Amino acid sequence: MPKQIILLFLLLFVFSSCDFTPAGEYYNKALELRKEKKIEEAIANLDKAIAKEPKFRPALLNRGVYKSIVEDYQGSITDYKKLLAFDGDNTMALYNIGNSYSALKEHNKAITYYTKALKTEGALKSFPSSNGGVIAFQMNFDLKSFDSDMNYNVYDSEIYFDRGVEFLEIEKFDKAISDINKSLKANYAVKDSYFYLGKAYIGKKDSLLACQNFIESARLGDQKAREMLKQHCIKQESK
Repeated sequence: MPKQIILLFLLLFVFSSCDFTPAGEYYNKALELRKEKKIEEAIANLDKAIAKEPKFRPALLNRGVYKSIVEDYQGSITDYKKLLAFDGDNTMALYNIGNSYSALKEHNKAITYYTKALKTEGALKSFPSSNGGVIAFQMNFDLKSFDSDMNYNVYDSEIYFDRGVEFLEIEKFDKAISDINKSLKANYAVKDSYFYLGKAYIGKKDSLLACQNFIESARLGDQKAREMLKQHCIKQESK
């Protein structure tokens, strides 16, 4: 066989074994697959994107989120920590690690990461808006950047709420009440905030404040709060 033909075959082999697809293309394909609820395929595409660009922040963050969807919480934590290895104050990564530990019922670890998230600049101070929602002042935003720091911000009211629930799980009722009240002042998760405040006051054996909060939650349509009212606040007539 002529040498030039052998060389051609070698070149064809080399090029066929190479992947020239940009990392961004794999990332965009993963987003499409996520919309189609093909999570495992989406993760596989993010694997390829990250293999090409190990510090691809959106890909690492999304792969962590997708792993959480399939309940691979340890895998999601690993991805968020890979992001934190070169972006140590990434609010969303810290917050999501807290969420993953919460799902694993490791409440103290969840609290640790929620607390770290609250100490970052990306934990946006939130305020109640006129329409009952939440607003925050966004500083230093860059709309031209695909991977901007602003994409990793989280409302502090959301973090306070979730940390408060974790404090409730480990029966640190005063800390739970403090955090959940902060989320309530910003009009975040109002119905649930009243419900968990009620539970915290039950833990403190303060039935008056517990019932007041269950009433507010039930008024907003929370069925669990109605059950708690029946259980703790409505006296049953003796037969």
